[in-house]
Amino acid sequence: MNRMIGSFTFALATTAMVGLSGAAQVAKPNIVFVLADDVSAKDLRCYNPNGIELPTIEKMANEGVLFESAWASSTCGPSRALLQTGQYPFKQGNFENAVAPNIPLWKNPRHTLIGQVLEKAGYVSAWYGKIHFGGSPVDYGFDEYCTTQWWDGYDGPYTSAEMTTNGMYAVSWYWHPGEIDNGKGVPTGPEDFGPQMESERILDFITRNKEKPFFLYWPSNLPHMAHRGNTPMAGNWFYTDVPECNPTGDPTGKKIAGSLASNMQFLDRKLKLIVDRLDELGILDNTIIMVAGDNGTPGYGKGKFESEVAPHVPFIVWSPKLVKPRNHSPVLVDFSDILPTLAELGSAEVPVGIDGHSFAPYLKGQAFEPREWIFLEYNNARWLRDERWLLDGYGRFYDCGNERDESTGYGVLPPLAALESNGPKDPTVGYRDVTESLDPEVIMARKRFEAILKDLPLPDYNDPETKKAWKKFRANKPPVKVFRPDYLD
Repeated sequence: MNRMIGSFTFALATTAMVGLSGAAQVAKPNIVFVLADDVSAKDLRCYNPNGIELPTIEKMANEGVLFESAWASSTCGPSRALLQTGQYPFKQGNFENAVAPNIPLWKNPRHTLIGQVLEKAGYVSAWYGKIHFGGSPVDYGFDEYCTTQWWDGYDGPYTSAEMTTNGMYAVSWYWHPGEIDNGKGVPTGPEDFGPQMESERILDFITRNKEKPFFLYWPSNLPHMAHRGNTPMAGNWFYTDVPECNPTGDPTGKKIAGSLASNMQFLDRKLKLIVDRLDELGILDNTIIMVAGDNGTPGYGKGKFESEVAPHVPFIVWSPKLVKPRNHSPVLVDFSDILPTLAELGSAEVPVGIDGHSFAPYLKGQAFEPREWIFLEYNNARWLRDERWLLDGYGRFYDCGNERDESTGYGVLPPLAALESNGPKDPTVGYRDVTESLDPEVIMARKRFEAILKDLPLPDYNDPETKKAWKKFRANKPPVKVFRPDYLD
């Protein structure tokens, strides 16, 4: 078993207990985690000069840590399960949006979720925006919430092709949204915008809890595409218009046309208001802010199996006082690392069986042993990456050299552009596909990856918790064909 998985549970638990013993001398930091929905690393200017200009996020990247190789999953459900549990799918069962255990995460006694971990450490917590797995954030260990869900009395538009009161698509996420605020439905109208409402509640939560350590989780629905209800799902997705806001964050009554850029820029402006409020209250120096994406941009990366277009997401961590400035960082992280990292930052106990590796010491400028590889399991495919080599979901093998942008060599890739739609790749630039190579160095690297994968099993299609979901999924979608060279047989 990789020592990164086998030994860190004990080490992190020990660190957590030491942290708890010193809690009286050191104030627990506030933690703000903002999760953007469906955006690739290459679509942000701090990762790619052709990306979207986001002043607040760029300031955080310049003054904090921008992880050059951060992996989520291929779609939102598996990514959020990774974040919530700190465990890979072969342990928690969320292999696909349509393949999840018959026992939801928040009902499964085998899991201690991230909100529950920080709750035990004395944090007050709040959740705003998207709730992917159903239930209430209270079930996940959060004290307060405002989430986009159906409630009896909602009279706005719905986003599924058929009217329903179940699931994420039962209500509008954006204009005239369906919002539940701490168990009560919120009446809204056509001029109300869900992320704006959530932003206002976030500022109020921070103000009310300035004397306490708090965990603020904002899994925004932006920039996920919206859908027009009562129309076929295929081809009817679009980026929502967003409110034009004045410098104080109040809507002017005008709208900015929907695009990936306008959606991300709206989030960036709201993030600036969060920073300003923390500063005004005198608690910014004791707050750590994390900003990440949950999977690649639709059309380009989301749900794809080639290269690392699906899991490679932006991941930036910043604090004026608590995070050592590093700017671009080559340290490898994946979403299983979030739970143990937040636990260590908050002097909390890390649950047993976590797959992730806390990077809290690295953020604080302390001695740190980086993980040797990151991993993704999605559908029946597995990805693996170290500092140089990459194995993708199709079984293709790449020599990445020192490159950390999988889109390099394809020219300027606009948002929503898939790699294969941009013509042939320049073979002299960026990642080199060495799948067919018989170079001894390539063969040795590939065999080392195969040895690591022996401890990272493929899905068990007969697992009672997921068997029914796999059967239904496989009836409509055949397994992905994964290439394996003869020399591995």
